[in-house]
Amino acid sequence: MKLWKIRIHRLVIETDFKRISKKDQGIIIKTIYKKLSTFPEKYGAPLRYNLKGYWKLKVSGYRIIYRIEKEKITVLVLKAGIRRDEEVYKEMLNRLNAIEKEDKSKG
Repeated sequence: MKLWKIRIHRLVIETDFKRISKKDQGIIIKTIYKKLSTFPEKYGAPLRYNLKGYWKLKVSGYRIIYRIEKEKITVLVLKAGIRRDEEVYKEMLNRLNAIEKEDKSKG
C-alpha cells in the first residue's frame, strides 16, 4: 500500500484552526493523516461546479477540503470549516482567490 504525503496549507492552521477548539483540531489532524494518507479517494467525495477537482472529507461537525495531486502522491489540505450550509465552500472559493493572488505576487 502506498502512503500519500499530506500537506496542510498554512492558512488552515493560521486562520481556520483559530475558530476550532484544540480538541477538535486534534481529531481533524488525526483523521486527515489516518484516512487521506492511505485512501484519499475512498474516504472523501469529489466536489462539483466551481470546486471541481477538489474533494471533501467529513470529520465530526467539520468539512475538510483538499486536492489530490496524483503525480506527486500528495494530498493538499486547503480548508477546514464547520459543516454549515454552503459557507465552507464559499470560504474555499475566497481562499483559492487569495492563494492565487499570493502566488502571483511571489512570482
